[in-house]
Amino acid sequence: MRPLDLFRFSVRALRERKLRAALTIIGIVIGPATIVALVSATQGYSNASTSQFSSLGATALYVSPVGRGFSLKSSTVTEIQGLDYVSSIIPYQQMSGQLTQGGGTVSVSILALNLSQINQVFPSLSLKQGALPTSSDTVGAVLGNSVAYPDIKDATNASVNSVVTVSDVRTSAFVSFPSAGGGSFSFGGGASSGTSRSFVVRGIYNSFGQGLNINPDTSIFIQLSAGEQITHSETYTGLIVIASSPSTVAQVESELTSAFGSDVRVTAVTSLLSTIQSTEAGTSTLLEAVAATSVVVAFIGIMTTMFTTVVERTTEIGLLKALGQTSRGIMLSFIAEASVTGFLGGIIGAGAGVVLSFFVISALSGTLRLPGAGGFGGGAARVVRSGATGFGGASAVASSSASTLTITPVISPEIILLAILIATAIGTLGGLMPAWRASRLTPVEALRRS
Repeated sequence: MRPLDLFRFSVRALRERKLRAALTIIGIVIGPATIVALVSATQGYSNASTSQFSSLGATALYVSPVGRGFSLKSSTVTEIQGLDYVSSIIPYQQMSGQLTQGGGTVSVSILALNLSQINQVFPSLSLKQGALPTSSDTVGAVLGNSVAYPDIKDATNASVNSVVTVSDVRTSAFVSFPSAGGGSFSFGGGASSGTSRSFVVRGIYNSFGQGLNINPDTSIFIQLSAGEQITHSETYTGLIVIASSPSTVAQVESELTSAFGSDVRVTAVTSLLSTIQSTEAGTSTLLEAVAATSVVVAFIGIMTTMFTTVVERTTEIGLLKALGQTSRGIMLSFIAEASVTGFLGGIIGAGAGVVLSFFVISALSGTLRLPGAGGFGGGAARVVRSGATGFGGASAVASSSASTLTITPVISPEIILLAILIATAIGTLGGLMPAWRASRLTPVEALRRS
């Protein structure tokens, strides 16, 4: 029997049993749909997290104090500079406050650091307008893109040389302040300084996206000298240590931990990325098991259907044999029917998987988040209407330290083709045994069973 004849025979057989064929195809659809949807969603999450962390600088380590008994000072910076493979150190102070935009107020993060070094932390962050304040400029600021261009009704976009006023300025971590008796006291964990601060907009950054526990788009950046003037302190919220190369990050992290022990929390961008990739590998294995289960179910379903088809078509098989059809021709016709069923299920399933992958991402968009790492003292993940501040993973301006990702499913031609091939193969394999049984029937036996 020629291939074209086999195909016509298969299509005719499917048309004659439309309901059963439809149910069988639906059973097969689940397998390729699951494969395409889960693999595409997982790969999308992997690419998004890898891309996001890559934009943060592969050599950056974030050092933040733990508790009230230890603080980061200039002497700490000097000590760390003596460690091997340390390229540079960026001290910073972090605050938060309320900014009026449109008809309400939103919480924003204020980051004070040496702005000439900011590209070591966020390599792809660039200016859209204006310029950076000079190191001695205590009133100049650079606004994140979302702060300058708020997507809020009745809000006015900021411009270079305009003035923004942040009220209810708060520290984001424990910062030591001089006391009247010559000692010092700590203030943090959300305690308000009860002051307002106005800044002259010197520049506006382009949109960046989520950073490590901080979103540059929803932050106000000022020089470190301006931050020290606001806090009246030279104690730092944290330090960003830049290793000499990605290969030395682990060694620098080990040396920092050895030097300061439990007094500090050290978080490396590469370590977080490695953790996420390990988690993704485990998740992928689980998803593969789910997909494999659906494939097994489809295999059993199509085999059951084909066995039933053989029983129902016993008379037809007997007549074909009596008219001279060979056992090989009978076997190929049933295999072709099963293969066409699997192929159709694969095409429909792959299309359904593409659509389903977007639903998977949409359903998980509120739960797929980067873990809080203590970097930047748990800074803003986005502009929200909560003014609570915290330390050691508690968000300074958001209700949690988690950071959201923008994820797009990765739908490749390879995964589509693979899903279709798997479905076709399952259909073919599922039809082998029933086809073999059909080919073994003799004309007399087939007619006697009818």
